[in-house]
Amino acid sequence: MAGLSFDDYLLEGVDPAAQAARQICKAPQVHLTGYCIGGTLVTSYMAWAARHFDAKNQPVAHWTLLTTLTNFAKPGDIDVFIDEPMIQAIEKKMAKTGFLDGNDMATSFRLLRSNSLVWHYFEHSYLLGEPLPAFDVLFWNMDTTRMPATMHSYYLRQMYLHNNLVKPDAMTLGGEKIDLTRIAQPLYAVSAEDDHIVPWRQSYLIRQHLNAKTPVRFVLSTSGHIFGIVNPVVNPPKRNFWVGEPKRQETSEDWYGGATKTTGSWWTDWMAWLAPKCGPMVSAPKLAAKSYPDLGAAPGAYVFEQ
Repeated sequence: MAGLSFDDYLLEGVDPAAQAARQICKAPQVHLTGYCIGGTLVTSYMAWAARHFDAKNQPVAHWTLLTTLTNFAKPGDIDVFIDEPMIQAIEKKMAKTGFLDGNDMATSFRLLRSNSLVWHYFEHSYLLGEPLPAFDVLFWNMDTTRMPATMHSYYLRQMYLHNNLVKPDAMTLGGEKIDLTRIAQPLYAVSAEDDHIVPWRQSYLIRQHLNAKTPVRFVLSTSGHIFGIVNPVVNPPKRNFWVGEPKRQETSEDWYGGATKTTGSWWTDWMAWLAPKCGPMVSAPKLAAKSYPDLGAAPGAYVFEQ
């Protein structure tokens, strides 16, 4: 899979998934959600679809971005690792294996928060001999993903190094010029206050790169990259969020000053936003389809692979 490209992720990943959901559910359109780099891919797909399909045949009705960068001009602390020599070093390493090991990426992000993610465990586990507490979310977080060499090189150069995603027609994906201003579908975008991977003020800039007529609802959750999103409704509430509809030329500071602060999980606001757009609740459709045979129970056989 070393030659798997960003185009492949779009044309063989996102688009077939959207088309399959439409066919199985017999729905003309779907709601599409992307998290982190998946959100960057979803944004690319939305711009691709805006050119590839005519207005009446758009596969996505509305979409959600979770802690996603689209403007990479100031990507946060990770910027210390992003320059031409560093990318060349990463490419040289990937050339030997065909991929970037997920542990390498995880280490980079841990170094950005070394006090809490490195030295805390060195002190309590290694020096004091205390057993590590069972922590389901961090266990899930350490289930790292390898990045195919071709795709990851493209992502680092086109997004982080050159910031081309927000430059109209600067990128071509799947044979189509990418221009975010062509996206017309309503967007629900969520960021996290203490996110050190996707700084929320940079994530907020998606509003400035979409068409002024494209409806956007922006949410800022407390906590970080994971807990700001994996944020179930609990009683008593653990977190808060701010929400509002930003104007295209409104700064993040101005939006924050006028946003409504709410106690609890942003999930309830998301559901309230989605419900009138998705129609009445119905029974789940039978997933059996000749074109999409059952491959087995979720989450799939790959979790048993070593």
